[in-house]
Amino acid sequence: MNQSQGGNPFGRLVEFARPHKTGYIVSVVLAVLGVAFGIVPYFATARMTIELLSGNRDLSFYMVWCLISGGCFVLKAILMGISTRASHEATFEVLSEARRKIAAKLTRVPMGYILNTPSGQLKNGMVERIEQLEVPLAHVIPEMTSNLLVPIAIIVYLFILDWRMALVSLITIPVGMMCYMGMMKEYPKKYGEVVKAGNHMSATTVEYIGGIEVIKAFNQADNSYQKFTDAVHANANLILDWMKDTQKYSAVMMSVWPAALISVLPVGCLFYMNGSLPAATFIMNAGRPCTTSNKWPRR
Repeated sequence: MNQSQGGNPFGRLVEFARPHKTGYIVSVVLAVLGVAFGIVPYFATARMTIELLSGNRDLSFYMVWCLISGGCFVLKAILMGISTRASHEATFEVLSEARRKIAAKLTRVPMGYILNTPSGQLKNGMVERIEQLEVPLAHVIPEMTSNLLVPIAIIVYLFILDWRMALVSLITIPVGMMCYMGMMKEYPKKYGEVVKAGNHMSATTVEYIGGIEVIKAFNQADNSYQKFTDAVHANANLILDWMKDTQKYSAVMMSVWPAALISVLPVGCLFYMNGSLPAATFIMNAGRPCTTSNKWPRR
């Protein structure tokens, strides 16, 4: 192991994940295909709308596109399910390896470190902190990749169709980015305080529960419980204060960022009325916000 990896947490994480890269590659590929299949019904709807406006009354044409849409929805569900399973299987192997490494490390550290470190802090590091890696490894890697690649491909396609409407459909992105920057203001400081308070709360909780018999025997129940409640309240207050500071930015961002139709519909109508925008291109641009805003995972 090189020195950079030893001092870089991300490098260590990559080292743990490297033996299971096949599972992550399979997960990403299937997730990209799943998102792509999920977008097909929107294009099918646009195609049917264009044909309907042009006077096509062939029922078989619409039935074929409806079947294609339904089949793509099914394929999307299947591919996303397999992708999630592959990423989780690889992630659980990574988490297991990380916990084994920590357990092996604890057998080599000085006894003084073990005695001076609260048991809650050790438990928090081996259980909760490692468990937090499940979301970025099992979800962010496949989902973020697929949810970025496919919408980018759609936007490039829209620029090919009509660069004016493509630019109009992106107007809300700078507003959303400004709100996101407001949310991330003082993030390192706030996050560090929350992590510190959470670790203190976990250590206090484990010590309080583990030593409840001794606490009662020496009549220290009130003092120990007060210490426990103070730690819980401090952690909760930090999180609530952080949420209050970012709530207004988050509300505006989640409302404005996906609302591209606010600009696409009026501008598109003007272009269509003066004859510079074909109906097919207008419909495709009007459907683009649906195809991209629905790709972001919601938890």
